[in-house]
Parts: sequence; C-alpha cells; structure tokens
Amino acid sequence: MGEHLEKHISRTHFANPVLNAIINVNVAASFLQGKVNEACAPLGITGVQYNILRILQRSDNAGLSRNDIVKQLIEKSVDVTRSIDGLVKLGYVEREPSQEDRRIVLHRITSSGGVALESIDPNFRVMLNSIGSVFSSEELHTLSALCEKLYSH
Repeated sequence: MGEHLEKHISRTHFANPVLNAIINVNVAASFLQGKVNEACAPLGITGVQYNILRILQRSDNAGLSRNDIVKQLIEKSVDVTRSIDGLVKLGYVEREPSQEDRRIVLHRITSSGGVALESIDPNFRVMLNSIGSVFSSEELHTLSALCEKLYSH
C-alpha cells in the first residue's frame, strides 16, 4: 500500500470505532506484508513463497501436498500452485508423486532452498529490528494479545 494512502487513511476517522479498527488493522497488515516482500526481494521471491519454504523446511522429509501447505499458510487467498511453481522454477522446491497415492504430489525444499532461506535471515533480522524499534516490548505483547483476542473470538 502506498505511503500516501497510508497517511490519508491514518488521518481519516469514522464515527464507528470498529470500522476505524478494521481499516487500521488492514493498513498495518498491508504495510507489514510489504516489508516482508522487501526482505525477500533479493532472492526474487515473495513473502508467501518465503512462508511456503519455511513450512516445507519444518516438515519431515516425506514432503507435503499442496493442501497440507495451504492449511499452514496464514494468507489463504493466494494462488499457492503458482507460488510453488515459481519456487520449483528457481530450484528451491522439488515435486514428486506420492508413493501411496499417485494423484497426490508432494513438495520438498531442496538444499538450495535451504541456503536461500539462510541468506534471507539477515534481511529479516534487519526488518524485525526496524519494526520492533517502533514499539516497546510491552506494546508488542499488548499488540499481539489484542490480535489474538480478535481472531480467537
């Protein structure tokens, strides 16, 4: 989301405080997604692709189906197949039909995918430190608790 729009929205107040909260949470989420995408840009991947690599890195060596990956993603509206295709093209992910059910395709992170994740880590530390410096530790705990309260309701 552009800086101009963020500044405009942050100065706009609606009579309904729920609407204000919804708008501000969405603007903040868009801002954070942009920061994650910036951290991933040197590798030519998106934040969603980064999350897919992390999910695959945490999985066992048997691999995960597309549906298993989708279940673990925060952002459900993305085209996961296209995101995985891009990771396969870059050599970060490999596909293989399941031994038990040939209709299921399993995905695994490759060694170059693991190296790519390691190379992004310094970018993420810089990003996290930058965002974290805006808030105190107490504010971060409060922000996290408020978000959890919202989506757990």
